[in-house]
This record gives sequence, C-alpha cells and structure tokens, in this order.
Amino acid sequence: MTVNGLAGSSCRLVLIQLKTLLAGAVLSILALAVHPAKADIVRIAVGEWPPYFSESDEGYGTYAKVVAKAFELEGLTVEYGFFPWKRALLEAQSGRWQASAGWGKTAEREPFFHFCDAVLVEREQFFYSSDRPVNAQNVQDLSGLSLGALDGAALGEDLDKLVTADQITVYRQSSLADLFKMLDVGRVDVVMGNGEVAADALADAFSPEETARFKSLENVNVLWDYRVIVSRNIESGEELCTRFNQGLRKLRDTGEYDRLLWSERDGEGQSQASPS
Repeated sequence: MTVNGLAGSSCRLVLIQLKTLLAGAVLSILALAVHPAKADIVRIAVGEWPPYFSESDEGYGTYAKVVAKAFELEGLTVEYGFFPWKRALLEAQSGRWQASAGWGKTAEREPFFHFCDAVLVEREQFFYSSDRPVNAQNVQDLSGLSLGALDGAALGEDLDKLVTADQITVYRQSSLADLFKMLDVGRVDVVMGNGEVAADALADAFSPEETARFKSLENVNVLWDYRVIVSRNIESGEELCTRFNQGLRKLRDTGEYDRLLWSERDGEGQSQASPS
C-alpha cells in the first residue's frame, strides 16, 4: 500500500470514530432531556386525602405543595404517585417509592422509615350523627361502640388498648366520604378523621342540609403530627430527611408555609368549611 493510501485509511478511521463519539454524545443529551438525573427526583407515594392530597387538585393539594416546595428549596424535584393509602405505605416501605407523606410517627412504623419533621400537627376528631347521639368525654367512653377509620391510619395508644381488649370494633374504608356514608346509615357509631379532610369529604358526599346532621365530640380527640416518611430501604434516606427539614424550616421562616397550607382558612386560622 502506498503512503497516500495509508493516509487515506487513517483519515477515514478517524472520521468514523468521531461520528461514533458524536452520536453517543447526542444520545446521552437526549436521554438526559427526557429522563432528568434520578438523584434530583424524590418519588413520593400518597393517597387521596383532600384538601391536603388530591390527584385532581392544582399542585396535588395543600400539603403536597408544601412538601414539593420544601424539597425544591433544597434542589430536589418531587414526583407524586397516587395509590390507596395502605398500598402507598407499602410502596414506600419497600423502597420502590422513596417516601410517603401525611403519616403519624408510631413504634410499628419506625423500623421501616426515617421520620422527617412534622409538616402539620392537628387533632383527629370523632364524628357522630345527631340522629344517633354519642355521649363521650374521653376515648375510653367509646368502649362498646363501632368506629370507622381510614385504611392504614394509626388509631393512637388509647384506642389501640380498646381494640386489643375487644372493647371497640373498627371498620376501615379508603375514604372519609365512604365512612360518613356508613355513619349516616348506622353501620358505625363514630368516625375518626381530620377536621379539614372531614369538611371536604362531607361537602362532596352530602348536601349542606345533610351535612348539618354530623357533629364532632367536643372533648374527645387525638393529637397527631403528620410527617414525610422516607424508606430505610434506600440509600441516603436519612440525608433526604435532613434536606427536607432544612427546606421546611426555610418555608416557615419566610411565611410561605402558611400561604401554601392554609390558603383557604379565615383570619383566625380556622377552616371556613369545618363541620365541628
């Protein structure tokens, strides 16, 4: 082969290599455009719990917006997946989804999750129908009654004792609206639920006149803190909680936390739609 022939072959080889490298670079750029870096995405499994979480609401609900913004301030993007609540907890526990949100801290859950700082602290209330009044001054007075509660929801220490002693019967449903329908026809005596969520559920399931039949027990409630929980089956789960906590503190310091979470409350901080 001549010198010119060798030179021509070398040039063709270099061009082929350059084309291969360029094609690979273009494909990598396109892949990044379609699928952002996974390290910057937090996948959170939740369920329907309006107004805090709802797949049909703008921003997926008020609580969802707080969580997304807190992570955003730390350079992370949230991706929400909606499931029945019980499955949402299992999805996060397994690590298929990194986290869930809106859960209370319990001894049963601690082996499986890192618990971030509380996003919301409120009282779970007990609702009854005025057609079948309930007289109770404390949780123990609910002994002998039937209770409606959401799937996967913790009941609290005092109610757990009544359940263990077979002194109360618990019926589970996936939504508060379904639980209130059971209460309306007498299938349960009381329903346990967050006041904000109960107001939303009643407005969806009943007319204003019908809603007026449902009351909450004045002296009986359970204090819960609702948190983001991160699976112990993923790497850097504790670090993820730390970053969320930092973002949440920034939200509180600027006042944006209140604007996002309580945008529909009146000046005294109470829900205008509260049934209690």
